[in-house]
Parts: sequence; structure tokens; C-alpha cells
Amino acid sequence: MQRLRQFYQETFRTIRAKLIGIISLIVVLSLLLFTGIALNLFQTNMAELIKLNNGNNAKMLADKIDSELRLQTDVLRLLATTTRGTAAAAFFDEASSLLWVGDFPSLTEEPTRAFFRAEKLKKYRLNPARVAKFFAFRKGDIVALRSGKSLLRAVDSAELHLWFFAVPFIAKGSERALVALLAGDALNALLAAVKTKGSAVSLYAAMLVDPDKRLVAHSESRRFKPYQDMANHPAVDAAFRLSEKNIGTGVLRYAWNGEHEYGSFRKLNSGAILITTVNEGIAFEGVRWARITTILIALIILCLAVLFIYFFSRTISDPLKSLVEATNRVRAGQYDTRVEASSRDEVGELAQAFNEMTEGLREREQLKGAFGKFVNEEVARMVLRGDLALGGELKTATVLFSDIRSFTTISEKLNPAEVVAFLNEYLSLMVEVIHQNGGIVDKFIGDAIMAVWGAPVSRENDVENAVAAALGMRQALLEFNRKRGGRGKPAIRIGIGINTGEVLAGQIGSENRLEYTVIGDTVNLASRLEGLTKFFGADILIAQSTYDLVKKQFACIPLKRVQVKGKSEAQRVYAVLGRLGDPAAPKTLAELHKLTGLYPQKKLEL
Repeated sequence: MQRLRQFYQETFRTIRAKLIGIISLIVVLSLLLFTGIALNLFQTNMAELIKLNNGNNAKMLADKIDSELRLQTDVLRLLATTTRGTAAAAFFDEASSLLWVGDFPSLTEEPTRAFFRAEKLKKYRLNPARVAKFFAFRKGDIVALRSGKSLLRAVDSAELHLWFFAVPFIAKGSERALVALLAGDALNALLAAVKTKGSAVSLYAAMLVDPDKRLVAHSESRRFKPYQDMANHPAVDAAFRLSEKNIGTGVLRYAWNGEHEYGSFRKLNSGAILITTVNEGIAFEGVRWARITTILIALIILCLAVLFIYFFSRTISDPLKSLVEATNRVRAGQYDTRVEASSRDEVGELAQAFNEMTEGLREREQLKGAFGKFVNEEVARMVLRGDLALGGELKTATVLFSDIRSFTTISEKLNPAEVVAFLNEYLSLMVEVIHQNGGIVDKFIGDAIMAVWGAPVSRENDVENAVAAALGMRQALLEFNRKRGGRGKPAIRIGIGINTGEVLAGQIGSENRLEYTVIGDTVNLASRLEGLTKFFGADILIAQSTYDLVKKQFACIPLKRVQVKGKSEAQRVYAVLGRLGDPAAPKTLAELHKLTGLYPQKKLEL
């Protein structure tokens, strides 16, 4: 079963192959079923017709032979009453099949009279006296048409076969019998009328057998020996068995010499049985040719159907292939892909629907791209997928705030276009670093950036990624300043504050405008820490909660406790020098000041 399924899957992988296979199967089965039923009905009707014709042939031949023998009998009776030799001679001249006739009284051993033609007997090398003596010996059982084989043996002649029959009658109050010797060729000629002319093997054949089941005559006399024992022939055996039950006629089908035949039999008045046969193979030759012709026609129709389906299926398979190729291009992001609707059927409708779908995808992708520029990309994907729950939820997150030092002073020296260009260049650089470290830019507040790790999706190393992002922003800013310095522009200094804790994350806004953000004391403290960077002269400050989670990965210096607005207790603050083991990272605050260009203010106002 598995191999059959695999063969089906490998053979009928395409629609074209499936159409060819299915329609070919339907055509073949329909033709075979239709022709099979038609030919079977035709064969059945032909078989019945053959049986009927064969039965009619048997009746016709039997009547003809009975009539011939009856005529011979009447003539013999007439001959028995005549005493003129000229009449007998004339009779034998006309009756070419009769060789010898003897008139036997019931109680004598020799015929009282004998009628014969010497020329005919000479042909068989028969002596009239020997013939008379032979019939005298056989007088007791000459009651039907029988073989003259023993007579031929007696006279040592078997050139032609002979038959004899008796005609009993009463003359002058005494029982008498006329015995006639008959040439077998005459009966063969009668039966040969059923043979098909010009055929090596005839469709119809006929044979006559005597009561001893020996062959008397046959329509194909050259193929059968005279006096042949026919007891083993199925038709002969069945005919004699039925005749014993007083059934004088019948039709049957039997096998003989490796072929099937239909046989019809009739019992003659002389006691012999006539059997006519029909060769089934020859009779149904037309049926076989009809089957062959049907198969050839079916193959031609199948070939034409396959060719038609092959070219017709291209109107389906080619557009579908184009759709598959176009789908792969759309999957790769080529939303401007279109397919040609070459038909008005369902395939054409599918192509039109595909074009409308790609148009919608292109618009959606454009909207998504525009949406992602105003909303965080991760949040945008979650909104489009429907994964972002409505309302707020408590999450543990790390919040980063960054701001440019003295931005107002810098912007005063630039026109508005230069300010926007500067900010876009700077923010693009910082946002890229944040994204590379798994952060989400929550919002821009002028030149300030608010980023979050842990909301809306949390990862195992959110806190480490946030501090790593701050260090990356420091390094990116140094490169940015080197490039600006080459263009004669002032260096940029930033401050970064990081805090970790519980936040309320969710969609906040009005019915017309929503914004995903995080709020809470953790966010406020991160903002305060960013503001403290200008007083401590450190570009990156982290809270105690963040330090406790990253102290094994980063080198940090504790600063003095400070009282932060909104907090009842003073907060411990840490300056981040760099990643532990990084040889390029500053080792002290002094090195950090020199690296960043930020120095502490003398007066702290918290």
C-alpha cells in the first residue's frame, strides 16, 4: 500500500498528470464497459442465432436424407415387383449411388433375385455372388443403415466405403426384404452442402453415424476416415443417450479437439443419427475482431484524449505555475508582483484575486513601514498579529533614558533644517545600537530617548542588554563626534540613566490615538538618574536594582547617596566604567571624565 501511495504521489504530482490520468481512466473504463456489454449481448444473441441456424441445418439435412432414403425405398419396392431386366438396368443407370440390390425371402438363405450394375461393382472389386452371400449371412440384423466395412474386408477392398440398408415389406402374404448396397460418396455429397466454400476449416459441418456409432458420412470426408468409431465424440454420445429417452432432437455446446462447438442432432427414420456442428471459434471470429477493433478505437480515442488534455491542461497548469512563482516572489517580499489573467474562468478569477491580494499586501507593508517609523517595530508587529493585549499589565523591565547635554545651546547655532538633520543622524545612530541589543525605543522626547527592555516581550538578559546598549551608545557617540569634529562642528555629550523594576505596561491614550508605553516609579527614577549625570560628570548612571543584576558583568563605581525627587530615601547611584575584562574601558572616574568630556558640577541641586 505504501509503495502504491508513493507511486501515485510521484506519478501524479502535477495537475496535468492528474487530469490525464483521471480522464484517461474514465475514457478507458467507459469504452471497455460499453463495448464489453455490447459485445457480450452481441455474442449471446449470435450464440442463440447459431444454435437456431444449426438446428435448422440439422432438420433440413435430416429431412433431405430421410427423403432420399425414402425415395430409394419406394424405388426398391417398385423394383422388387418388376420382372423386366431393362427396367432394372435403367434404374441403376439413374441411381448412381446404388451398387447392388437383393430380394430376400424370409426363410431362404440366398436372394431370389439380385439387381446390380457390373461396372459399379467392378469399381469396388466386388463379385455379385460374394455380395449376395454376405447379405445372406447378415440378413438377421439388416434393419437399419449400417457399415459395409466387414464386406470390404471379406472381398479385400477398401478403396471406397460402402453402406447398406434393408427395406422390409409384405408381398403375397409373405415377409420379404430388399437389401441395398449404397456408395458412401452419395451421402457425403448430401452433407457437403453445409460446408463453407473456399474455407480451410468450415464454420458448419455435418456427420451421419449409424446405430453402432460408426461414421457413415461427413461433410468434410477427406478429414475423416470411413467407419470411424465416434462413440467418444461428445455430440454423438449425448445424441444416443437422449435418443434412448425418446428425445429425437437437441442442441448442446461441447469441447472437441481443443475447440468449442455447438452441436445439433436429429434421429433419422433409418435409425442413424445426423449431427450438425458449428465451430465456435470461427463463429465468433467477428466478435473477436470487434473486440480488437474496439481496443484499437479505444487506444486512438485515448491518445486523442491525452493530447487534448495535455494541451488543454496547459490553460490550467501554466497559470497555476505562474501563480506559484508569483507567490514565491511575494513570500520573498516582492509585493509589486502581478500575474496575467489570461482567461475568464476560475483560474482567471484566481489570478485577479491574487493581484488584488498583492495590492493589499503592498499597501499593508507600506502602512507597516510607516507605522513602524512612528511606533516601535516590535510593538507594531504585535499589534498587527493581535498579540498585544488591551489594557495594562505589570512587568519587570529595565528603562533607559538618554539626553544630549546643552542641546539648547547647540541648536541655537543651527538653522531648523540643520537641527532636524543633526537630530535624525544622531537618533538613527543611537536607535540602531538600542535595537542591536534587544531594546525597544518607547518614545523620543525632543533630543531625549526612552528605551525599554522586558516589555512588551521579556528576555532572560534584559538588564545586561540595557547596560551593554548604553556602552554601545557611548562608543557610537565617540565615533560620531570624531566625524563631526572633522566637519568643524562641536562635540556632542549625552547622559544615560538606567533603572530596573516593576512597571505598568500597556496602551495609553484616547479613543483616537493610542501609544504603548511603560509608566511607574521605575520609569521616574531612570529619568532622574539621567538628569544626575551632569552633576556627577558620568555619562552612564545605574540604580542599585540594576547594579545588583549586572555587577558580575560590568565594572561600576559607587557614588554618594543622593536624595531624588519623589523618593523618601536617599538612593545609591553607580557610574558604569565598562565591561569587566575590557582593556579599553576606563579604570577610574578621572579616565571616564577624560574619555567622555563630562565633569562633575561643584554644586549639586537635587
